[in-house]
Amino acid sequence: MSREPVEYQMTSHPFGATSSPFCANFALVKTVQMFSDQYDIFVQNAVQDNFYVDDCLVSFPSVEQAQSFVKQINELLSRGGFRLKKWVSNSEMVASVFPRMSGGLSTVDMPPGYSVTQRTLGLEWDTKSDVFKFRFDPVERPLTRRGIMSVVSSLFDPLGLISPTCLPAKQLLQKLCRAKLGWDQPLCESDVAAWEVWVNFMRRLGSVTVNRSLKKEGFDDESKTELHVFSDASESGYGAVAYARIVSQKRAPHCVLLFSKSRVAPIKHVTIPRLELAAAVLSVRVSELLKGSLPNLFCQTSFWTDSMIVLYYIKNCDRRYVTFVANRLSVIHQYSQVEQWLYVKSEWNPADWASRGITKEKDLKDWLDGPVFLRDRRQGFTMDCMEVPLEDVEFKGPPAQVNVTVTKTTHFSLLSYFSDWTKLVRIASWLRRYIDYIIVLYSRHKDRSINLGPLSVMEQETTKIKILKLVQREVYPEILEILRKDTKSVTHNDLRKLSPVMIDGLMRVGGRLGYSEFSASFKHPIILPNRHSVTESIIRHYHKEEGHCGTSQVLAAIRETYWIVKGIREVKRVIGRCVVCRRLNARIGQQMMAPLPPCRVKQGWYSFAFTGIDYFGPLIVRRGRSIEKRYGCVFTCLQTRAVHLEVAHDLSTDSFIMVLMRFMGRRGKPLEIYSDNGSNFVGAVSELRQFIRQWDLHKIGAQLTSRQIQWHFNPPSSSHRGGVWERIIRSIRRLLLVISNERVLQEETLITYMVEVERILNNRPLVPVTSDVNDRLCLTPNNLLLLRDCEGIAIEGSLQDKYGRRWRQVNYLADVFWRRWRKEYLPTLQCRQKWLMKHRNFREGDVVIVSTDVVARGLWPLGIVQRCEKDKDNLVRTVTVKTKDGIIRRDIRKVCLLEGAD
Repeated sequence: MSREPVEYQMTSHPFGATSSPFCANFALVKTVQMFSDQYDIFVQNAVQDNFYVDDCLVSFPSVEQAQSFVKQINELLSRGGFRLKKWVSNSEMVASVFPRMSGGLSTVDMPPGYSVTQRTLGLEWDTKSDVFKFRFDPVERPLTRRGIMSVVSSLFDPLGLISPTCLPAKQLLQKLCRAKLGWDQPLCESDVAAWEVWVNFMRRLGSVTVNRSLKKEGFDDESKTELHVFSDASESGYGAVAYARIVSQKRAPHCVLLFSKSRVAPIKHVTIPRLELAAAVLSVRVSELLKGSLPNLFCQTSFWTDSMIVLYYIKNCDRRYVTFVANRLSVIHQYSQVEQWLYVKSEWNPADWASRGITKEKDLKDWLDGPVFLRDRRQGFTMDCMEVPLEDVEFKGPPAQVNVTVTKTTHFSLLSYFSDWTKLVRIASWLRRYIDYIIVLYSRHKDRSINLGPLSVMEQETTKIKILKLVQREVYPEILEILRKDTKSVTHNDLRKLSPVMIDGLMRVGGRLGYSEFSASFKHPIILPNRHSVTESIIRHYHKEEGHCGTSQVLAAIRETYWIVKGIREVKRVIGRCVVCRRLNARIGQQMMAPLPPCRVKQGWYSFAFTGIDYFGPLIVRRGRSIEKRYGCVFTCLQTRAVHLEVAHDLSTDSFIMVLMRFMGRRGKPLEIYSDNGSNFVGAVSELRQFIRQWDLHKIGAQLTSRQIQWHFNPPSSSHRGGVWERIIRSIRRLLLVISNERVLQEETLITYMVEVERILNNRPLVPVTSDVNDRLCLTPNNLLLLRDCEGIAIEGSLQDKYGRRWRQVNYLADVFWRRWRKEYLPTLQCRQKWLMKHRNFREGDVVIVSTDVVARGLWPLGIVQRCEKDKDNLVRTVTVKTKDGIIRRDIRKVCLLEGAD
């Protein structure tokens, strides 16, 4: 920076900053602390306890005290710079002392038609009748899981006065979660009906009111207030509800709903006794909340439950229970006394609505009024209890003594943690250096030196020896003991031929090369066990160093230093799991050749009823002095193998539709059309592919649908499925090359050549030609297209006889063709020429690589099979794969299996 930064200070409190709420509350509390000695204590308490952000809700027993509070609080906060506005009261006398410039309103000042209902922290307060009202007017949301969540979350009921009415909606939402319905997936009809029933019921809550004041008129200050908390649970939910019972000597007891909580049961199954216990814990927490909010109000607290098992738990403190029960009992005993827990019959327990929900207006009225027996003048409540079935009580069993013997040390865990040999040696070397540092720091071995800086080669070589000793000690402890004693030779089957010897604490190969002039490590390589994590990491290291070569070269490099037991098998196993090699050497998916589709073997249809289409080109033509491109479109009959050729002027959608119309005008309307996927027509070069991708398939589909023609696409990048027209295109190119000696043709010449090629192809034999002179003429597509056998026949007689006989001859020749087609041509298609064996079907979850011509094999994208399409023979030949670029559909011969899902 070129100069010192300039400091700026806010001249007013910013709105919306992260620190804004704290600063505002701090200023409010600081104001009270600075001037608290000049005002009454109830004013200070109101500021500290009754302010919620910028709203203050406070109640007083008398008008005089409320008037005094209005004057003092306004004066106190004005000294701190706070101006109170929007005063509202249910008393006209209190409203008379409101500051006139604050915008306050009383019921007297309100103009005609002005609503006396005020929004108070989300609740509606009718100041004239002094009651709370509820209004449910949800915004229209889609009937999905997200929409239901939005509507349910919009309900604001902080005191839980109508919590049982909200429980059915929460239970419906939990049902959708349990069914794993998507957030934006539409609901089924039954769920929609249940939702509409609940919404209609909630809209009728506008007539429900709750008195704001706890005490009715006629109850003096000498009346006592008792707190009664009920709890209950069901299979679908649990809850707790608290009532205030106000007792006076002059009037009958009065019962008021204070607070409630309704919760749905967990998705994971929980037994009813455990849910009842959870409801009991909820009831004591509700009690503590009310006692903290209304201090010194309740003279007595009682807890009610209809579960005898819960009462048994609470009253038997000396028993040992399972952890779930014990943890919740500790909370109950911490906040309540055993004598406070009483039994209530299920039909008298209002918490039953909190656990099951309310869907009737009569039940809601009974819920707000409270239990009938609480309005009784009796001082005590006693109800008969039932016996507790002890088999439902979850006692804790006797403690079990278990001895655990650890046989695997941390050394071996460290060895198997790293799969890279170089990294393992480096980490272990740093660990050994740290151990040396600790020894020097906390022991008396001050003469030992500490290596500093990067790891040296000597340190890493020493660490390798330590690791190999640990491996041999883990696998061959008995053999090492025998070699140390040198009492007898080793008889282990895997090591007997190696004549192992102990050299510098390591077991090495004795062998027969002791007198050779090679290095000691080559004459006596270190013996390593097979199927060990360290051995596998060493094999992977040498496999990578040797450029991912085969088994022989890797094993030869290893044996210069190490001798692996059953080395060939172990090296093959480790190399076979190399991800790089598996990607480079993965085999393309294979499966038995599929049976011929029905369109290839149906008999009796007219020619080109089932047609295959493909493009080839471009073909260069001369028009005047300019050179232009034309493209060939081949139509081949999938039954008779007949060929029809057309010339397309360009690669637009309209040009293709006109080519198709010319074909249908000459050969008739086909029933079905087959082609490769638009992105990979067989004969298409890069230019052709680019234009075909831009075809308006909806426009083409509309033309075909209007003529009741079905168009079938082969999976992308599966040109072998279009072998019928692929072979035809090869013949077309060869014939055009033979017929035309010119590279650039006139357009009329090109059309003539195309017709000539069509004639030659339709004269080709469909069955092998024999040398027997007695054989009939070969079967060709023209036998059906031209009925050549009947040409040049002179017919005499009347026209009626002439055309009648002609029609019969045509039908006869067509029947002859189809009989010969069935007897001579179809049998040639019976045998499979390749793909003869059944292979493993691809499965969902298989890890594959997708073959592509764009990049090299090592860069083929990785994917996971999401869906497998089985043919009629129950074999998978098409899969849908999810890659990093999206979801693609491919033939199995364009994917390579890397790792099976099984």
